[in-house]
Formats: sequence, structure tokens, C-alpha cells
Amino acid sequence: MTHTKRTLWERWVDRFVDTADPIPLFETTDDRTVQAIEYGRSNRPVLERGHRMERVLREAGGSVVADHERQTGRYEGLVYMMYTLDGDVVVPRYLGKCGKFGASGTALNSNLKSVETNDGKLARWGYGRYYHFGDLSAAVFTDDGPGKYDRWVSELFESTDPLRLREPVYFWVEPWEVGTEGPYPDTRPYLEELEYQLIGIAFELFPERLLNTEGVPTNPEAYAKMRGWTDREDTRLSDF
Repeated sequence: MTHTKRTLWERWVDRFVDTADPIPLFETTDDRTVQAIEYGRSNRPVLERGHRMERVLREAGGSVVADHERQTGRYEGLVYMMYTLDGDVVVPRYLGKCGKFGASGTALNSNLKSVETNDGKLARWGYGRYYHFGDLSAAVFTDDGPGKYDRWVSELFESTDPLRLREPVYFWVEPWEVGTEGPYPDTRPYLEELEYQLIGIAFELFPERLLNTEGVPTNPEAYAKMRGWTDREDTRLSDF
């Protein structure tokens, strides 16, 4: 049987993502208005992480940190996704990872240090600059965040005054266990490989909605049209 990319994506979601009880990325009011808090010595405004999202991310990160301390070699790091729902379809908006180790050697990744209490880094979702919430907040409040977050703002928010989302935005994270089967059958990718496998599948299915800038063509719209991905149900693994 030839698996379509859509089949691979749906199978992945069924295995890992609890769409019946999704975790909000932001702390919001009932009308999808995102709460803001003050952060740092300058008390700069930042978008508030969802309380449940924060708890789940700290717990997942704590599992990886404990694994590193015990040197058991169970986890490679975290894989995560920001997503929205189109009915019961999970629409990936951003996919990424936070590895257990730093850029070199076997020391713990600085993004995971003090993960239970660190607000600035928090496994790449911190309030500090150069982290997702910090830079997205800068793009919202001061218009000086990195350019890629401008698209996050336009895609996720229907307005910035007030800060109202177009639709609920959710978060998923998983400690990636060594030897776990990836989205492709009978493959057990390492964490960095897994990240790009997921981005590749997600881009083909949702090229106009995925916000990743790495692991995708530099001109996504033209590439998607060239490959004829308008009718994505017909895209098969044999195309690659």
C-alpha cells in the first residue's frame, strides 16, 4: 500500500496529539484576547504563556533533564508543535525541537537548565529575547522582533489592539525517546531528523499555513504551486 503524506500526518497525530483536550498556547479570555504580563528588569510587556502549556512544557523538559542527570540515555530532547484545529484536523503552524545536549559536547542544553523555574529560556519558549515568546512579544508590542515573527503576528492575530487571536492556538510537546518510530513506517529517526521529517510532511500538506522558515523552500508559495500541491490528497511518497 502506498501511503500518502496525509495518511502519515493523520497517523502521527493519532499516536501523539490529544485533540480532544488540546492545550492552549496563550493565556486568553473567552473572546480569544491574549493576556499580557510584564517581564524582566525593564518590565517590558510580553504575551502570557498558557498556564497549562507552561506546566506541561516544564514537566516534559524535566523528564529530559532527569534523564541527562542519571545518564540513562532514554530521551534525545523535546519535539513540539504550535497548531490550530480545522474541525478535527490538526493544522501545524510551527514545528521544532529542543535537544538534550548543547551545540557541542555532552553538557545539558542551556535552554533546559532550571527548566522548572526559568522563564527566560524555557526550552525555546521563554520570555527572553531570541526565544519564541520574547521575540513574538517584541513583534507585537514594539515592532522590533526578528522578521519571521511578523508573519506569526499576521497569521495568528486578527488584531493587536486588542490582542485577539483569529482562532484558538494550541501547543503539543513530547520527550522524544530513543528508538521511537517516526512518521515514516519502520523508521526511528534521531531528534533533528524527526524535526525535518515532520516539517517536510507539514509543508506539503499546509504550505500556506506552516510558519517554519527552516526546512522549507525559500519561496514556499511558488514551490507548492510547482509541485501541484493544490490537490494534496493525491500527493504520494513516491513523489520524493
